[in-house]
Amino acid sequence: MCNHQSGRAASSGVPLDAASFSALMASFGPFEDRPRLLVAVSGGADSMALAILAQQWCAERAGQVLAVTVDHGLRTEAADEARWVAGQLAQYGIEHVTLRWNGAKSGAAVQEMARAARYRLIDGLARDRGILHVLVAHHLNDQLETVAMRQSHDSGPVGRAGMSARRMLPHCRILRPLLPVSRRDIEATLQAVMPAGRRPVAGARGDQAGQAWITDPSNRNRAFERVRIRQHLQLPDGAGGQNDLAGLARVRCDVEGETGRFLARHVAIEADGVARIDSAALINTVAHCEGSVSTVKRDAVLYGMGHILRVVGGGHYAPARDSIVRCLDLMGERQAVRQSLGGCVIHRRENHILVYREFGRMPHTACPVVINAPTSWDNRFQLCLEIPENGGLPEDRDGFSIVPLGACDPFHKRVFRQRLARTVPFWANRPRLALASLPLLCWQDQPLSVAGLEIHALSDVLSAAGCPTDHLELFRAIRVTWRFAPSAPLWEGGFKFVANP
Repeated sequence: MCNHQSGRAASSGVPLDAASFSALMASFGPFEDRPRLLVAVSGGADSMALAILAQQWCAERAGQVLAVTVDHGLRTEAADEARWVAGQLAQYGIEHVTLRWNGAKSGAAVQEMARAARYRLIDGLARDRGILHVLVAHHLNDQLETVAMRQSHDSGPVGRAGMSARRMLPHCRILRPLLPVSRRDIEATLQAVMPAGRRPVAGARGDQAGQAWITDPSNRNRAFERVRIRQHLQLPDGAGGQNDLAGLARVRCDVEGETGRFLARHVAIEADGVARIDSAALINTVAHCEGSVSTVKRDAVLYGMGHILRVVGGGHYAPARDSIVRCLDLMGERQAVRQSLGGCVIHRRENHILVYREFGRMPHTACPVVINAPTSWDNRFQLCLEIPENGGLPEDRDGFSIVPLGACDPFHKRVFRQRLARTVPFWANRPRLALASLPLLCWQDQPLSVAGLEIHALSDVLSAAGCPTDHLELFRAIRVTWRFAPSAPLWEGGFKFVANP
């Protein structure tokens, strides 16, 4: 059951009021008229306080708040806690929804998987409701713990600076307005709250003393690194280390700004998901590093390369920094070399470097297609297959699937690849395995469309290779739309403001 904590738990915190929270939100502006906010609420003190403060902030601007709780299915109490959160927030007029993660839950990385699922579900809800801003309740104590964890892992300057106050998801932006606020101040804020219709009672305890919250027992489980770090830090008020955080944030701003410039000037992501990089800008910066300015530029190139590999390889995270350094060092030693890293091939040519998906490391099993709705493939491409109700198509509408082009037999004919290159000229200079990692739409194992080629263009390519095309006539009425759609932008740092790093 829920472990509801009373207001007597905190002692010396300073409550946040509407003016102080408005000042925290100002750094994320400007917002639209009548702003709409989605607030992630677990029921803990931090997220409960954030939802209440956000409701007050929106009410002053004729806006709306929607609270969301994600039930990961990891604890039996989670469903009851979500219902409790809904009932508590209803006292403030806050709409609440519960989302459930139904994925597999096993292995040592279950917490990381749950976190990824949580953001994926929240992003989908924001998309469905047309909400652009999602508030999450990470606070100063969380930031200090994150910095300590990343320093113990020898992270680079961006990692050592901790969490950013904002982060981009595909359909919304994540905002962390409470990062400068200590846990004690947050708990004091809840103690000072009085829900509508409730009157203060002298000497009250439990739910009657301000707004109650839930304590997650996993916050005391030393099996998790963050819990061990928290107990070691022993900073209940979050007061220590703020000056250090400010210095780390300034360094991160410098590196992020330089990373954005490197990516904008020297990197292009093509429609087929292949990155083209100016090899001189990449290799020379990494090889020649002297002084603080050069160090910032070198760090920026390493971070930029990590994000390129994440986007092109369809990963959720960039490869380890040391792995990127070793790879680029080898690139600098040889004029023509191919390296595998992060599910990608890094292929140096005469005056540029290509980064493309590694065919041997991607799934080759058929991915079912959802008709008249987006289908994501390999965390890189998105297909929209639209079929009219009366298109005269075969009854087997479950026969559509996506596979890598390299898994298709015609691809292994030289004449097929030659005709592909003539149909899309810039493909003529693509390595064979870069083309092999393109998505192919099939119907009952028969090729219908390649990303970048509609059905009629593929028909010409198949005909030139002597392959049958009769099945294509059945599908002239359908609409196939491909787009390269990685789960995160190439560089979300470009959307941040220096004022709140």
